Amino acid sequence: DLSLRLYSLYAEAEYCNGCFQEVGHITGVVIKRAKSFENKLRVYAILIKSLAAQNRLQDAMQIGFNVLTTLGVQCPSSPSDKSDVMRDIMEIKMTLTKTTYDEILNYREMKDDDTITAMKFLQLLTVFAYFGKQQYYAILHIKMVQLTLCHGVCKESCFAMASFSFLLCQFDDFKASDHIGHLSVVLLERCKAEEYRGYVHALYYGATKCWNMHIKLSLEKLLQGYQVGMQTGNIETAMFNAYCFLVNSFICGRNLVELERELESFGKTMMDYKQMGAHGLVCNIKRLVSNLLVSNDRPSLLEGQKSEQKYLLERAMKENDTMLICKIYIFGIIEAYIFGEYELAADMIRKKEEVEGQMSRPCLYYGLTDFYDGLAFLAMARKTNDMKWMSGASKAISKLERHVQYGKDNCEHKLLLLQAESNSLLGAFEDVFRKYKLSIAFAEKNGFIHEQAIANERLGD
Repeated sequence: DLSLRLYSLYAEAEYCNGCFQEVGHITGVVIKRAKSFENKLRVYAILIKSLAAQNRLQDAMQIGFNVLTTLGVQCPSSPSDKSDVMRDIMEIKMTLTKTTYDEILNYREMKDDDTITAMKFLQLLTVFAYFGKQQYYAILHIKMVQLTLCHGVCKESCFAMASFSFLLCQFDDFKASDHIGHLSVVLLERCKAEEYRGYVHALYYGATKCWNMHIKLSLEKLLQGYQVGMQTGNIETAMFNAYCFLVNSFICGRNLVELERELESFGKTMMDYKQMGAHGLVCNIKRLVSNLLVSNDRPSLLEGQKSEQKYLLERAMKENDTMLICKIYIFGIIEAYIFGEYELAADMIRKKEEVEGQMSRPCLYYGLTDFYDGLAFLAMARKTNDMKWMSGASKAISKLERHVQYGKDNCEHKLLLLQAESNSLLGAFEDVFRKYKLSIAFAEKNGFIHEQAIANERLGD
């Protein structure tokens, strides 16, 4: 049907151009006039992406759930019981960890058209759930992998495996996460699923793999993912990789002047394509980097004078965007600690933990979050002489001890500094100097110059 194809292609072009009002008009015409449900599927997918780009995530999710129901795939539109979710995750993990690379290469192919279409919509919804509807995040992963194991593999299965490997990281099971992530790479090549390369790069190389390799090794893969997304018209894929590239660049200590330029450039591209969800996340990092570069003494912190930051937080709270709220607090904690606002840092940790209770997984950032939480608690203990803060510091140290078992390059210097600070406060001076010096040396060796500076400053005090 020539008219249907032309309308669908026009809607896709307008989505890529960021003309979302026109997308809404065109998709509305097709949905109203198309003769069959199958003829509407393409524009439903475009409409979902358009709504999500405008941060209208609940509308996007509801349309997706309605499509899945019509396709015969039941996916709860309200969060499932956590015990049921955990049971499903553990069952899938046991199955996939026993699956070899040769077995996945020879796994039967998915044949049912409705199931393949459902996988496409589940893939879309999973991405948008991560950014703003965390209550659906785990159940969407689970459904994709269950369909793969039951009906066979399709192109979307490589995304399902990469996404599930990322999900497992919250349980500190990095060995299983890495194996399942590698299955996604094998499937990517088997299925020639170039349109999903960007997602596999972001989820596996840019996230899962960073728990057991140096974070800076993810940057090239993330840029490749961005380029593939832009070349293939997968704008949301490109922006997902861009965001991961920028946040990993900050974490691994890249030059802030260069990073500020890249934040400005990618942020402009996100605005040009009206990818407002990704743009909000990037604005959060850009504000911190700018303050670190220009502030002489005391920046405008989270609850202070910075109108852009206040607007971002208010918007995230209004939209119940728990992911953005949590990230605002994480980078706010870093800023508050660096500029000596320890009470503010501690208050934001409390608020962050409240938000994390509404999320399917916390934002750990390969030990970064625990590191600054621990530093803030130790600073409060030192400032107030109140040892109640040592409980939070001890928890942060315990978490970093687990992280170091898998990712020494990223976490060892962080752990050593927290241990030195803790021992100093507790009066266990015997090994304090050595731990400070080792923290400085390992941070320098692995290129974390910003955290090397913190360790030098703490040793000097």
